[in-house]
Amino acid sequence: MSDSTITSTTSRTMAVLGTIAALAGGVLTTGPMTGTAQAAPVAGAAAQASAHPYDGKDPYRSGCARTKVNTGKKASLKNEVGDRLGTIRLYYSRHCGTNWGEVSVSESGTGTITVFASSKSRSFTYRAGNGGHHWGNMVHAPSGVCAKATGSVKFGIGRAGKGSGTTGRACG
Repeated sequence: MSDSTITSTTSRTMAVLGTIAALAGGVLTTGPMTGTAQAAPVAGAAAQASAHPYDGKDPYRSGCARTKVNTGKKASLKNEVGDRLGTIRLYYSRHCGTNWGEVSVSESGTGTITVFASSKSRSFTYRAGNGGHHWGNMVHAPSGVCAKATGSVKFGIGRAGKGSGTTGRACG
C-alpha cells in the first residue's frame, strides 16, 4: 500500500458522519479498533436490508481497487463561469462488481464524491491533502447496472473556487 493510500485512508475517519447518519436514520456505531463511523442496523430500514456488503466501503482498503477499470467516463469539475478546477472519473471493480468515483483537484481542495447506481448512492466527503487525489465509497453495481459519479470541490473563498461535475453513465 502506498504512502498516499495510507494517508488518504487514515484521513477518511469521521468525515462521512453526515452521510452515514442520513443513510442509517441517525443511528451510528463506531467500527471495532478503527474509530471509523459505520451505520448501525435500523429496524424497518429497507435501504439497510438491501445493502450489499461492499456498499459504502473504501475500494482500496477492501481490495476491490486491485481489479479497478477506468470506465472512460469522466467530467471536469467547473465553477459557475466554466473554469476547470479538477476532474472526476468513474471506476469499476471487476472482482467486486462495484463502482466509485475519484477526483483530482488542488491539494487545498475539499468536497464530496457521490456514486449512483440503480436506486442507491453512496457519498464521501474529502478533506484537503493527499496530493489532491481522493476517492469515494463504493456502490455495488453488477453487470447490467448503470452507474455515474458526481464530484464537488471548494478551495479558498468565493464562488470562483467552487465547482462540480458529473460523469456520464457507464453500464456494465
